[in-house]
Amino acid sequence: MEFRIMTSENVDIKDSFDELQERLKGGKDSFGRLMREVVNTGVCTHCGACVATCEFLDWDLQTEKPKLVGKCTGCGVCYVQCPRTLVAPRDLVGRYQTAYTGRAHPNLGIKGQDGGVVTALLLYALEKKLIDCAVTTQKSDTEPWKPEVKIVKTREELLKTSGSIYSHNQTLIGLLDAIKQGYRSIGFVGTPCNVDAVYKMWKSPFGLVRMYMRANILVIGLFCMDSFTYEGLRMFLESNHISIADIEKMTIAKGKMQFIQKNGNVLSVRVHDLDRFRSSSCNYCTDLTSENADISVGSVGSEDGHSTILARTGIGQEILLDAAEAGYLELQVMPRSKMVWVHNLARMKKATLYTMRRRRQFVLGYEVPISPPGGDMTKTPTEVKDTGTLLQQAALRQKMVKFSDLQFSPNMKKIEFKILNNSGMSLENVVVKISHVTEFFEDHTWLTNVDVWYPFEELEFAYPRVQDTEEHEYLCQIEDKQGILFSRKIDVKKMLEQLAKQ
Repeated sequence: MEFRIMTSENVDIKDSFDELQERLKGGKDSFGRLMREVVNTGVCTHCGACVATCEFLDWDLQTEKPKLVGKCTGCGVCYVQCPRTLVAPRDLVGRYQTAYTGRAHPNLGIKGQDGGVVTALLLYALEKKLIDCAVTTQKSDTEPWKPEVKIVKTREELLKTSGSIYSHNQTLIGLLDAIKQGYRSIGFVGTPCNVDAVYKMWKSPFGLVRMYMRANILVIGLFCMDSFTYEGLRMFLESNHISIADIEKMTIAKGKMQFIQKNGNVLSVRVHDLDRFRSSSCNYCTDLTSENADISVGSVGSEDGHSTILARTGIGQEILLDAAEAGYLELQVMPRSKMVWVHNLARMKKATLYTMRRRRQFVLGYEVPISPPGGDMTKTPTEVKDTGTLLQQAALRQKMVKFSDLQFSPNMKKIEFKILNNSGMSLENVVVKISHVTEFFEDHTWLTNVDVWYPFEELEFAYPRVQDTEEHEYLCQIEDKQGILFSRKIDVKKMLEQLAKQ
């Protein structure tokens, strides 16, 4: 017999114990993880939940942080009680009835992204008269890869919209246009932010669709980790001597974005390296899986050519199973082990609400302006101060800044590196100076001011190498009102030697 306890809020406690038991079978959430993800990133609320629930922790009144007073057993109690961590699957991906992995039936001839599931679902709904039209996105005919909203009513129109476009589009304008045209049963496809807008317009007491425009909307939400501006992607490709018109397909998988050209060549870059082109709203979005949709679809967790599908609502589950029974979809129940991939990626996106790790200020981009903001690129020599003394003065503060990823740009014309605010606190009125250094003088000096440098925020630099004189060393120096935070000389000869060895 199975014993189940139901609280007054109708929460099944047994499910909670089951989830905890499953978590303990895997890797432990130790105190070290709590320190890395919460305390050291500056998002700790100082509530004391970790200390209250673990006999081996105490609150350090001097540092205002939890500290170990015994040996950590790795039980994870401190981590799972913290209000800044998300550990339950329903907190990470929202509520859903069943998870599937699937693809469009091969007989349909759909060449959509990751199995064409969304196209097959809409095709089924259109041909069975479950919806009058579908609001979706397709590439512009005049500006390649620029997204345009489309109201489609036929198979031919629908097939033109298959495939992913990684840029924002005003799909809600298309939805309202469809309602104004008299359509009352509408399929809608969008990213989590689009889905949230539909949910509010449809479910909120003050929502326009709810109050004035009665319509039945089947909402299919896409998994989305990042969205990029169209102009940003176009500029990035041009910097790599590729026209966006020559791109056949774009895909994101395993942390990399691939631009597949019509001639078969592939440009593969880390998604992280495209952060400067991300839509600003993505910095604040915590929804990976379109939690307010009827059906959510994405590639995470499924093998190539298939998609992960979350049936969230009753109508979503029914339409999904009917489409499979009618031969439009091939479905299999998603193994629990595969859902871990979805949970892990969702956890990463939820964490962006509390951490500034991915927010960056790109002080210098691909091309350096003639007069950079905050200072001038000047050739006027200035005497180099005693860097030995400077480093001695900065010794106690040096660990506040982390220097990393020193390298040449692909065309060898710039020196690239990153600095990270490693202090755990916001630093104000920070001055960054980069200059070329000869034996006694600095020249080609570039200055910029950072009003507020947030905890664990990265600054990324691409400083142009000196071309019109003998190249020696470069100096990166960072200071605030209290003095020098960081000082580092960059030896170009050593960099070239290391590059030759590689």
